Amino acid sequence: MKAAQIYLPLVTAATLVLGMFIGSRYDYPARPTRLLSEEEKEQKIRQIINYIDYEYVDDVNTDSLLDLTIRDMLHRLDPHSSYIAEQDVQANEESIQGHFEGIGIEFHMNRDSLTVVRVVDGGPAQSSGVKAGDRIVSIDGVSAIGDYKVTAPIIETLRGPSGSEVVVEVAQRGGNALRKIQIERGPIPIRSVDVSYLVNDSIGLIKVNRFSETTMDEFEVAIRSLERRGMDRLILDLRDNPGGLLRIAEEMSDAFLKKDQLIVYTQNREGDKDMTFATSRGIFERGELIVLINENSASAAEIVAGALQDNDRATIIGRRSFGKGLVQEEMRLSDGSRMRLTTSRYYTPTGRSIQKPYDNGYESYQRDYYRRVENGELFKPDSSQFDPSDRYITKGGKVVYGGGGIMPDIFVPIDSSIYTNGWLYHKFSYSNVDEFAFEYVDRHRAEFADMTAEEYVKNWAVSNGVYNELLAHLGASEVKNRIDAVMRDFIEQRLKALIGKNIWGLDGFYPVVYQDDPTVRAAMINWGAWTDTVPRVVEP
Repeated sequence: MKAAQIYLPLVTAATLVLGMFIGSRYDYPARPTRLLSEEEKEQKIRQIINYIDYEYVDDVNTDSLLDLTIRDMLHRLDPHSSYIAEQDVQANEESIQGHFEGIGIEFHMNRDSLTVVRVVDGGPAQSSGVKAGDRIVSIDGVSAIGDYKVTAPIIETLRGPSGSEVVVEVAQRGGNALRKIQIERGPIPIRSVDVSYLVNDSIGLIKVNRFSETTMDEFEVAIRSLERRGMDRLILDLRDNPGGLLRIAEEMSDAFLKKDQLIVYTQNREGDKDMTFATSRGIFERGELIVLINENSASAAEIVAGALQDNDRATIIGRRSFGKGLVQEEMRLSDGSRMRLTTSRYYTPTGRSIQKPYDNGYESYQRDYYRRVENGELFKPDSSQFDPSDRYITKGGKVVYGGGGIMPDIFVPIDSSIYTNGWLYHKFSYSNVDEFAFEYVDRHRAEFADMTAEEYVKNWAVSNGVYNELLAHLGASEVKNRIDAVMRDFIEQRLKALIGKNIWGLDGFYPVVYQDDPTVRAAMINWGAWTDTVPRVVEP
């Protein structure tokens, strides 16, 4: 019997894109022969493909046509059964494994120049002498200078199997001398923990962006680091976390629950249940806990939130989660492609399935986010989407619902105050401000050279001069008098966060953004701890 993989796939919320990252429990299906049975059906499909190949009026790529047919067929079963073409398998596996192979740089295409923004600590590029601010002129003798609209070809050139080599030619900012650097590619981590820091002396915050093979290692390091610095209460941020490995979601839930508390169970069409209980290995069983979720928290993220809510272990704050409660098994197909087929549903400890309805088809399902916007759900609390008959009560007496995601205990609407002037909001979008932030950092690297992320968050502020530079860069100087105090605070915070990101990555980004984040504020208020204290980034 071969191995199969039981997956909790990431879901897609239209243009908000929750991604292609999928979760897995390794275990092959018990009935593999059924996939290749009924020869007449197989022969019928082959006949149709052959007729199209030889008789259709125009030339047709039947391989692509078959891929589209498979995808459509699976989508007609449910929104999460899916097909992965052979060329996409590696990218999906990298997300699951928590690493890819390359040289370890983040770069920015500034006009026609490929500029290194950050190098991964301890990665191949850093070890070979590549520094932030370097311009990459050529890669393996091929010019890297040009007006690139798409960076994928560059990424593919820099990536490659561990042990292989690539030669890059670089120039330092302001210098004419070129130097060739030979870099041996190696494994580059894909971080699951975006950031961990102390919001005040006793409250820590950890943001987790996925559930991959490396997530719990990162998470435990973050927990231990925070505890050493005095944390006894934790905010676990699962907002915009699209899911991942079922096993890792179970392990994270186990970190907070006492032995023998039910975490989750799955049930197949025969009614067989597979139940998972907490062990005695919990690393944060006693401290107070808040979990943040939103409409993009899905799948494995919902398992964690549901387990902690149903066991009365955590207060859930934010907005109703995505509502994905189906489990997939992955089957390897003969050409190297994969199929993920829904084989069971998962249930939270109270017995609720949080899968939202999908009776109206795939396209309707994909538009759920827009319906939430249109009906105002993201701006005001509303439990009317839940069926009163799908009501459950936790041991602590809390009322919870199934059938449509996790409803938070404390609702926090989207902050619409900054959207009142759509033109200004668009003018100061992340992409527009990030361009200026990158150029500012590139000109002032010496200013930040001896500064830590913590010192930056605490002490650095956007001056009037820098603010006016940004307005001029965006061609917005003439509308300066239309920018009120709320909008200016928003602009300055966004700029500071993006400058921090260009230097320290997410350690310099989230602690700035979260200083005025309504959901983080709600968590702090819930504990009576909201102040203007400055967050401190934790070094592992």
